[in-house]
Amino acid sequence: MNREPAVLDTDTLSELSRGNPHVSERAMAYLADFGRLTITAVTVFERLRGYRVAIRDGKPFERQMQAFEALVANCVVLPFDQEAARVAADLWSAVARRHRQQLGDILIASVAVSRQLPLVTRNKRDFERLSKASGIDLRLLDWSGVRRRSRR
Repeated sequence: MNREPAVLDTDTLSELSRGNPHVSERAMAYLADFGRLTITAVTVFERLRGYRVAIRDGKPFERQMQAFEALVANCVVLPFDQEAARVAADLWSAVARRHRQQLGDILIASVAVSRQLPLVTRNKRDFERLSKASGIDLRLLDWSGVRRRSRR
């Protein structure tokens, strides 16, 4: 089913953790092809940041954080490196000021683009905006099985 590796966005990893059946099915097929999921260090930061803030605020998220860390130990984690930084600077400078607040998306997209890999996300609209504004070729996949109507 999967012909090439792909980078999972934070939202796709969250859907997998929640047990979304469509995402789980696609992830199992991906694992059969490639052996490990591929994510970015930015996604690791985003998820750990959320867990640690929740724990600091007294919410019982220790078990979820440990499960996430175990998952990460079995993933290919792509770093944010010099080439990704170059792509991120191009993306950031090309988008409207209000979209620069989506720094996590910009950084994740730049890692995928710098490695010429598609990005798996449910958040296609925001990533398409980045790609269109910058002219950078960001290939997007959606494993969620959700078909959204386009807005007019």
